[in-house]
Amino acid sequence: MKNIIKKGLVSITMSMMLFVAIPTSTINANNKLNLHNHAKAVAAMDLNTGHFLYTKNANKRYAIASTTKLMTLYLTINKINHERNGWNHRVRISNNLSKMSKSPDLGNVRLVSGRKYTVRTLYRASLIASSNPSAITLGKWVGGSNHHFINMMNAQAKQWHINHQAHFVSSSGLENNDLYRYGIRYGKYHDYNRVSARAITTIASHLLKLYPNIVNDAKHRFEYMGHQKMKNENELLKGGYNYQPSLHVDGLKTGYTPLAGYCLVSTSKLPNHNHLIVTTLNDRQGSYDQARLIHKIQSNILREQN
Repeated sequence: MKNIIKKGLVSITMSMMLFVAIPTSTINANNKLNLHNHAKAVAAMDLNTGHFLYTKNANKRYAIASTTKLMTLYLTINKINHERNGWNHRVRISNNLSKMSKSPDLGNVRLVSGRKYTVRTLYRASLIASSNPSAITLGKWVGGSNHHFINMMNAQAKQWHINHQAHFVSSSGLENNDLYRYGIRYGKYHDYNRVSARAITTIASHLLKLYPNIVNDAKHRFEYMGHQKMKNENELLKGGYNYQPSLHVDGLKTGYTPLAGYCLVSTSKLPNHNHLIVTTLNDRQGSYDQARLIHKIQSNILREQN
C-alpha cells in the first residue's frame, strides 16, 4: 500500500447501541438504512450467516489497493496449514524486492537483500504494515513464481464463484505501472487488480474462517519487526482517529493508491458474537464512513427486533 493515507479525519462522538441478533433475512438494509456515504462501493456482511446486510455498487469492479493482500494471506495460510512448521519456514528476499522495500511510497518495512525471513515475519509485515515486498515474497513462496501465484489467486476466485467480480494481476495490490519498475510483471503495463466490494468481502470471510486468529494480529496499531516500528493504518483501531470502543473493531486490512483511493475492510466482533465485515472502496471519508455504517446497521437491527 502506498504510504499516502489521509490524516485528521473527523472523530465520531455518537454513542453506539449494542447489536441485537435477529435473523438476517428480516433485514432489507438498502431500503431501511438510508445511509449517505462517500464510498464508490460498499458491502457489509454478517459473517455468521454469510448474508449481506448492506450493499452499494457492490458488484462493480474497482481498484482495491492493498486489500488485495487478504487473498494473498488466505493462500499463504492455506499453504502453511499443509506444511510442517510452515510458519517458521525461511524465505530469501530478492534484490529487486529489497530495493522496493526502501521506497518511501511502496516499502513500509525495509528488507535486506539475500536475508531469509520467516513466513510469520513476512505475514505480519504484510498484514500490519502492508509491506508490498513481503506480500510479493509470500506469493512467490506459495506459488513458486509470481506468475504462478497470480494464476492461483484467479483460480481461487473462480472456485468461490466470484471470478466475474475479481481480476488479479498483483499479489500486493500495487498497480502494474509501479510493479514494472522492479521487474514484477503479470499482464499489461497499465493493468491493475479489479475487484468488487462484494468479492473482497467474500474473500475476507473465507480468510476469517480459515484463520480466525488473524484478528489478534490485525487489531494492533503498532508492532515491531526487529527495530522497525510497523504502523497499522486502520483508524478504527484503538489509538486511531475514529476509534470508538462500542464499534468493537478488531481488523482487518487497509489499502490506498491514488487510483484506488482509500479502501478499508473492517471486522467488528460484537458482544453477542455477531461478526461483521464491512468493506468500503474509494471512500474519501475513509474509516469515518465505516463507523457510521456500523452504527446504522446496529440501529436498524434493533428497530427490527422491537
